[in-house]
Amino acid sequence: MKEKLITELTDWVEPFFKEKFSIDVASSDASFRSYYRVSSSEGTKIIMVAPPENEPISGFLDITQRLFRANINIPKIYKVDQSRGLILMSDLGNKSYLDMLTKETLYCLYTDAIDCIYKMQNAVDIDGLSHFDKTEQMNEMKLFDEWFLSKHLNIKISDKLKDDLYYCYESIYSTISKIPRKFMHRDFHSRNLMVTEQHNPGVLDYQDAVIGPITYDIVSLLKDCYTTWDNEIIYSLTSSFFTKIERHHNIIYEEFEYWFDITGLQRHLKAIGIFSRLNYRDNKSNYLNDIPRTYDYIKETLKKYSELSEIKRVFDEINMDKKI
Repeated sequence: MKEKLITELTDWVEPFFKEKFSIDVASSDASFRSYYRVSSSEGTKIIMVAPPENEPISGFLDITQRLFRANINIPKIYKVDQSRGLILMSDLGNKSYLDMLTKETLYCLYTDAIDCIYKMQNAVDIDGLSHFDKTEQMNEMKLFDEWFLSKHLNIKISDKLKDDLYYCYESIYSTISKIPRKFMHRDFHSRNLMVTEQHNPGVLDYQDAVIGPITYDIVSLLKDCYTTWDNEIIYSLTSSFFTKIERHHNIIYEEFEYWFDITGLQRHLKAIGIFSRLNYRDNKSNYLNDIPRTYDYIKETLKKYSELSEIKRVFDEINMDKKI
């Protein structure tokens, strides 16, 4: 199957290349998309393969134009076949933030990423962009009980638990609905950021961008499901971002920090549901390894605020600590 696809891709890109080239698997992600690297004496390029029935590329092309006009470092597009879901684009390299982050590099790399979030929020055209609305947020959080609690932990969702979880999700949404909104990448984390020599970072996987809370991308970055840092580091970097945006919003840091943590709560519930779904639906079991780290973020937030005591009670009754 893979050999057949590579043959088809070879035929598709051949007119573009003057020199001999080869095509190899580059990567796949937590979706139906896959990526192939084209290598030749002229350098390397990437082919994105997105099955049209699962991953239409129209959204990717739209957000690409918006980000390009805002001078965000994203792949340059050379060739498109929308009917087959194929895009030939420039290669931002193979050094992801996840691979390159260390205690020595983190402040430099994260400062660049924070600058990028600020630039996206203030330079990207959001006219006509979809909103990260209540339906979206609630559906995302429901992945937690559908795929993680029910499917992965085999917990029977009683009417009472269903009502309790709905209360939790409503409470989280109620806070997020009060947060100012800007351009939101929606998946701004260490696997989707590439270390580049110029205009760092290179930004990937932006096709689901929406108008959403100003705290979403920064919490995705600093409370990353794939890597963890000490709270002192997270506080320092969160404060740095707040300093950049506070002149645009009439808020104090304590309020911003609460928004940051509650937005993280929504994202991490969704992420655990998605990691479980990737295992059971898509046979990508490696994502199960990221659940304990992600759940630790949830536990920490629930302990941090007395306002979340009722939500904490619900999760304590589920007793997930002994199940994860």
